[in-house]
Amino acid sequence: MKEAYGGIINFVFLIVFLLIVISTLALVVSYTKAFRMKDAIISTIEAYEGTGCYGESPLSPAGSSTTSACRTKIREKAEKIAYNPPNINCNDMYNADGLYCYTIEKKSGNKAIFSVVTQVDMSFPIIEQIMGFRFFQVKGDTRIISLQS
Repeated sequence: MKEAYGGIINFVFLIVFLLIVISTLALVVSYTKAFRMKDAIISTIEAYEGTGCYGESPLSPAGSSTTSACRTKIREKAEKIAYNPPNINCNDMYNADGLYCYTIEKKSGNKAIFSVVTQVDMSFPIIEQIMGFRFFQVKGDTRIISLQS
């Protein structure tokens, strides 16, 4: 009878170990997606020099929309890498299409720096409950950009 309990305990240890390893690998893949998305957003904003990239902000020019070429390119990149965070927590930032958050730090004249935050995409029910933590968010800044008036 002792051998039967020893086999069950070993089996439980093996399953727990495999769950930890698989969860770690899933988290690494999700973090990689968030970093790639952040880099794609920053490079797109820099390529368009902010034009059409910030429709929700009060700094945006009159008539700005969220269907501009810049925003469309960002959405296409998100679809390409299958980035779709369940619920991004923006706090005091602007939410752009539910994909990322951004804020604009105004510098002298018409110069500004965009700060972009993406969130790790984990689709596990228990993990989704704690996804609002800053630990699961990736932040990056653009270079100084001249805003179009």
